[in-house]
Amino acid sequence: MLFLNLCAWAKGYDMSVPLNGDSIASDSLQFIIVKDIYSKLSKKLPDCYDYYVSNTQLIHYPYDVVKKKNGKYKSGYWKEMWSVSACGRVIQYPITFYIKGDTADYLIEDIQDKKY
Repeated sequence: MLFLNLCAWAKGYDMSVPLNGDSIASDSLQFIIVKDIYSKLSKKLPDCYDYYVSNTQLIHYPYDVVKKKNGKYKSGYWKEMWSVSACGRVIQYPITFYIKGDTADYLIEDIQDKKY
């Protein structure tokens, strides 16, 4: 993980969390997903080294979500749209989050690419 973080820093990727917008994912989950998205982008745009998550939107409010007494989610799912600015493009990633017990999982759906 340290190697990936150093590579991201060296190439100019913005790995800062919490992200802009209204994401309800935890900071640690946001960080993991940002790394996953940037990995995908490096294959799609191999000559681009300027990425940042410009916005997050909650597009499907939490459904069937149960919270524990400590305020953390116990089960359920929700959907967000993350916009990533990358070398003159805004690429939108729909992400579905799944919570079950103490674990969280996510699915990054097909991207929607928009040029400025």
